[in-house]
Amino acid sequence: MLGGYGADTQNWFAARLPHYDHRTLDIPLARLLAEMKTGDGALRCSSTLIPTPERRTYIAFARTVLLHLPISIIIRAKDENRFAPYLNAQGHVDIKELVKNTQLTSAVRIGRAYGSGIDKYINPYRHNHQVAQVADDTKLMRLLDLGRLDWALYFPSEAEYYRREQTPDLAIKALPIANNTTLLEATIGCADTPAGRKAVAEINAIIDAHPTMPWTEFYANWLGENDREWFNAARDQYIRAEHFETRLEYRPSSAQ
Repeated sequence: MLGGYGADTQNWFAARLPHYDHRTLDIPLARLLAEMKTGDGALRCSSTLIPTPERRTYIAFARTVLLHLPISIIIRAKDENRFAPYLNAQGHVDIKELVKNTQLTSAVRIGRAYGSGIDKYINPYRHNHQVAQVADDTKLMRLLDLGRLDWALYFPSEAEYYRREQTPDLAIKALPIANNTTLLEATIGCADTPAGRKAVAEINAIIDAHPTMPWTEFYANWLGENDREWFNAARDQYIRAEHFETRLEYRPSSAQ
């Protein structure tokens, strides 16, 4: 999933930096960050990092590379009308009210954080029968297909990956969550050394030379048809808006 479009994106940029000796290392993120922090040895970079204030103290970041749709409510497409009472005028789900419905069941992974804007509504119901806690949320798509769940929380690309792998005949739909529609961003970061800053400058030049962000098609291909339309609209808005946060407008009735 992430490895698929993440690797494709990484290879796309690597092909445009042929003067570097590119080597892919399969190591834990914590180890990579530790090596980037010391700045010793060979140049270390990562293609899927989210900039944070702490990371910026030792990592040089390129401008935004990866764009992601946020965690959403995933339902069976045929059940869309059942969720209509919880949609606002923009087609976004009021999760605060949804979790109160004891007739619509879901499950969340033990210990997984879904973001403060979602957790504050989910957590009070984690021990209620309509929101079960599970140790492994990779199988929720199967439970959705069997009718044992009515909705699940996934990134749309996650949902599509598990749908293709486990339930290829299941038609699903992603409903955005109200106040959680900000397009997520990640980028390439290199150790904040002279070599790292030089590499990032070259990556930024590639980004500037391709304002339509063609590499994001790798991510779009990991989305279902409706979600791909949502992403393409959001990406176009992001590119035109030229600012950090992009709010998504999505109306399910117009994306059949």
